[in-house]
Amino acid sequence: MKHAPLSDQDYQRLETILQRFAAQGAMSLEQLDGFLAALLAGPESLSPQDCLPLILGDAFDDDDAFHNPKELERFARLVSGHWHDIAHALQHGDDFAPWLTPDAAGEVHGNDWAEGFYQGMQLMAEDWQLLFDDADAAPALAPILALAFERHPDPDMRPFIDGASRQQKDEWLGEIGAAVPAIHRFFAAIRARIEAEIAADEH
Repeated sequence: MKHAPLSDQDYQRLETILQRFAAQGAMSLEQLDGFLAALLAGPESLSPQDCLPLILGDAFDDDDAFHNPKELERFARLVSGHWHDIAHALQHGDDFAPWLTPDAAGEVHGNDWAEGFYQGMQLMAEDWQLLFDDADAAPALAPILALAFERHPDPDMRPFIDGASRQQKDEWLGEIGAAVPAIHRFFAAIRARIEAEIAADEH
């Protein structure tokens, strides 16, 4: 089946809905992009439908958040559409371009994206440890975790106590495009190996 990506208008709708619920702890579109990238690149391709409470925050349980069930359904379809866009890019070896929203001054920081990715990692933290333990593959996580922890409330957890330089941030941001497909290939290889072992045992 041919992949039909979300349109610019779809993305505007998705961003508007998320902004509407920002005060209730909903993710921003940048955060959501990182979160879904982790779900797809990681140990198991988790469905975004199961994660709507995390995506919407308190708005998920707010009966007044959506005017009717169809509106929630439309939102879920948009999230699912974005998930499929990322999946298509990773499965077809396309360049991965993170959704990074500039601030009021036009600067891109990427912290929201990386924090969203890290939040996605926490859903299967034990299995992600396989990547941390692999000396060859683990460096792919370095730029993502550096950005994810740059604003950590505990200064000891930050990569630089006084914050990273603009040059350092640009380097991290530039590495994300290659890092996410590398992580996807790492876990895809593990899944393929397990499936091959199961198939061999069955014969």
